[in-house]
Amino acid sequence: MRRPLSIELMLVTTVVLWALNLTVTRYILTHGFEPLAYATVRYGAATLVFLAIALVAERTLRIRRRDLGLVLFAALCLWLNQLSFVYALEKTSASTIALILGATPIFAALIGLALGFERLSRKFWIAAAVSFAGVGLVALGSSHGLSGDVRGDVLGVATAATWAGYSVAIAPLMERYSASQISAVVLSLGWVLIALVGFPQTVDQDYGLG
Repeated sequence: MRRPLSIELMLVTTVVLWALNLTVTRYILTHGFEPLAYATVRYGAATLVFLAIALVAERTLRIRRRDLGLVLFAALCLWLNQLSFVYALEKTSASTIALILGATPIFAALIGLALGFERLSRKFWIAAAVSFAGVGLVALGSSHGLSGDVRGDVLGVATAATWAGYSVAIAPLMERYSASQISAVVLSLGWVLIALVGFPQTVDQDYGLG
């Protein structure tokens, strides 16, 4: 059965928004914004938006006790993801990070396998080998102008791995809670961690308001 056109449109829109996210973040970080200050402000705004949506639509942020472990794991992955994301884009190009993020599905499958959620075929392992070889080529190309810093490539790999961990954790939660509710809870917890680490940069950041 052919997928509805709306699904294909949403997939294309997602890719475009991700590309825009990478490009805009890279621009901001190379024009005076400190990485952790940017992450703190950005996720603070996102958290407020999702809290407002969830409280209006769902009227509750309650999470069942049995799901707290997954929620905390998702928040931890999100925190680590944002730390690696902003520093990766500070050190290397948006196009390089975009290429490395192509390995995210492979990391997701490996994490799912480790947690007992996935059973992987021989075709997967071939695809995984090809994907990681591609990431290796991107890293090797760092000295030839594609990327500015090998450290940025390593952080890009960490970004892909942590986003995969977040995706694996959030999937079963999305079956039991609305997207707005679970996003509000996980974003809130993740933002607290980001804000704690990013407090010095956030306070010292020149916002150009004076």
